[in-house]
Amino acid sequence: MGEFDCDTIVVGGGISGLAAAMALKKAGQTVRLMESRGYLGGAIHTVRDQGYLIELGPNSLVASGSDPLGDWIPELGLSSRLLTASPLSRNRFVFHRNRLLPVPLTPGAFLTTPLLSFRGKVRLLGEWRVPRELDGFEETVGHFVRRRLGDEVLDVFVDPFVKGVYASDPDMLSLKSAFPALDDMEREHGSLLKGGLSLLMKKRASHGPKGLFSFPSGLSELASACADFLGDDAGIHADVTKWASENGEGFRVGILYDEEEYYLTSRNLILATSAHEAAELLSPAEKAADRLKEIPYAPIAIAYVGVRKEQVAHALDGFGVLFPSASRRKLLGVIFSSSLFPDRAPEGHVLLTVFVGGMTGQKLAYAFDEDLERIVMGELREILGLSGTPDFFRIQRWANAIPQYTLGHGERIRDIWENLPPGLYLAGNYLEGVSVSKAFSSGLSAAKMALWHS
Repeated sequence: MGEFDCDTIVVGGGISGLAAAMALKKAGQTVRLMESRGYLGGAIHTVRDQGYLIELGPNSLVASGSDPLGDWIPELGLSSRLLTASPLSRNRFVFHRNRLLPVPLTPGAFLTTPLLSFRGKVRLLGEWRVPRELDGFEETVGHFVRRRLGDEVLDVFVDPFVKGVYASDPDMLSLKSAFPALDDMEREHGSLLKGGLSLLMKKRASHGPKGLFSFPSGLSELASACADFLGDDAGIHADVTKWASENGEGFRVGILYDEEEYYLTSRNLILATSAHEAAELLSPAEKAADRLKEIPYAPIAIAYVGVRKEQVAHALDGFGVLFPSASRRKLLGVIFSSSLFPDRAPEGHVLLTVFVGGMTGQKLAYAFDEDLERIVMGELREILGLSGTPDFFRIQRWANAIPQYTLGHGERIRDIWENLPPGLYLAGNYLEGVSVSKAFSSGLSAAKMALWHS
């Protein structure tokens, strides 16, 4: 193809694409990032509305100590802006038998919690005696937890946790793909209790920030810092419509901008989009496109509810509340947003972020606005003792919110990689994990492959 306009073109300006482009630029490559939206950050998007700070996508960052995203915070000049969540964030609630009960955080609390019966606690403590599963059998999360920890732990703790992370059902997800750390614990230690103790010791010895974080003006500060790092190498309102590869020697990419189409050539191409969007662009690589289309996504509607403090009977002294399927509530979860970080609500008010829909409530995600408001307010009245009407109510919908790591996901991803043309790479939260940090890491992984190919 001759000379290229740049070394790598990155399609998609979400956190995965931003990570890939930044890593390539830092390594000295010429890179061009193309985003069809009018802003960079993808699902990471913060707005200020009537005095409330609203996160339209992810609400916070979770750092574990050895986190590539954490390593980039100083690089982006954000160290002084990093905001640690209130200590209240350690408190999590589960709605059980029509009560909000705290999730036990210590071994002693587990022994006394009313969330588990005496029989359930005995079953949990006997986990170390459960034999390992035979190799070659891919378990769902639900099957694994029932086998190792029992039905009660699954129903009361794991089921709502899976709803909070994947907006899904534990019997839909592959353990190896969705929660590989649990599979590793059983294989390496023979027990989750033993493996958990080992992991705790490693976390205590690790360096770097740990916990829950945001920024004074929300997570959009992260996207803005990434945009500043890239400068003119990142473009918005730039819709990639097609591409062509000539004998593995680079790519010719068609870009629609301001109703006019132009072309750029590059040695490498990174698609940092959703799986379905990547499939649409991957039509020349038919099998990879077909496999990408097999990845389901959970739809989610998010309601933001602002009320005066005195309108809520609950103290809101925690991160939020999750709902086991057995509770038969219509909500996936509620985050007590104004309890986590300052300046999320006007003085004297609180902000609740309410999640509805998911794989088990898809119709609710698409309910009419007035019906969704009625459902959300009715649930909050029963769960948190909310009274009166809100002075703020806003809805955000994501039709393809969270990719589902269903059975066969690992094999599906391997097939996709094996059927991509040389020089074309993927990044996104359907590859390494659904959190912001994992999505960021997938972008770094794609950048490494592009650098190796160059």
